[in-house]
This record gives sequence, C-alpha cells and structure tokens, in this order.
Amino acid sequence: MTEKEMVEGLKKHDESAIEEIMECFTPYVSTIIYNVSRGSMSTADIEETAADVFFVLWNHSDQVREGCLKGYIASIAKSRAKDKLRKTNRHGEILDIDDIVLADEYTLSENIDRQVLQNDLKDALSQFGQPDKEIIIRYYYYYQTAPKIADIMSMKLEAVKSRIKRGRAKLKAFLTERGY
Repeated sequence: MTEKEMVEGLKKHDESAIEEIMECFTPYVSTIIYNVSRGSMSTADIEETAADVFFVLWNHSDQVREGCLKGYIASIAKSRAKDKLRKTNRHGEILDIDDIVLADEYTLSENIDRQVLQNDLKDALSQFGQPDKEIIIRYYYYYQTAPKIADIMSMKLEAVKSRIKRGRAKLKAFLTERGY
C-alpha cells in the first residue's frame, strides 16, 4: 500500500489502512520512543506508548496530509513519549545529569561532539546549587512541567518558573562562552 492509499484509507477510517500503517511504522515509532526516553522505559511501556500513538493517529486522521504521514507519526510519538516520561518519572528522587545519556544513533564525529557537549553541560550544571540543578534536570531532561516540579519539590510554582528562567540564562551564558 502506498502512502497516498494509507492516508486516504486512514481518513475513511478503513481498519486495513491503520493495520498497514502500524505494520510499517511500529519499529520507527518504537525507536523514537526509546530515544526520547533515553532507554529508561520498559518494553511494555514502549509498546503501550506506541499503541497510544496509533490511537491518536486514528482519532486525528482528518489532520494527516499526504507526504506528511511519517513526520506526523514522529511528532505524535515524541509527544506521547514525553507525556509517558512525565507520568512515570520517579518522585522524590534527586536526579543526576550523569544518569542521562544522549541518543546514540550518530556518526563517530557527531558522537564525539555530543559527548563534548554533554561534558560541558555537566560542567555548567555542576556550578548550580540545589534546588536549581534538580529543577533544570527535571525540566529539560525528564520533561516534567513546572507545576509538577513545584509539587514534587514542595515549592511555589512562581519560584520554580523563576529558577528555570535564571537557569536557562546561566546555561546560555556558559555555553556561549564555549562557542555554542
């Protein structure tokens, strides 16, 4: 089945079209979910999230355009993976930047560049005190929302937002000094 036929069938809510899409794109969706979660999701969580992706695709089939199916699916997968991470993240635990590994599907030179960037980010975050460091890690690496961080850390929402804003400015200055 061509992409055009898949999109047309999807818009008509033809079950064979969604089955074909699932067969073609499940490995792609699973890889995106795995990479967004940085390998922290179980196989069952990845499968559940992938099923959610296709459910959303089915329910919003009227928004899919021919030639954009793969990108639309990727967008849903990234969003659903982030949502799952927000919901399943362990509460009350001090998070460490060392637990985070950047995705590994790059060439050797890109991997070296990413490792240098990761080391620079670790250096920058080592200059942050608590709770600022934890807030930045929760917000940018674990995709937790400011209200959730405020709740977990028993802080006022405005204080969390302010610390995120100051932390972002501090990271920007630090990375700009290093040529990023």
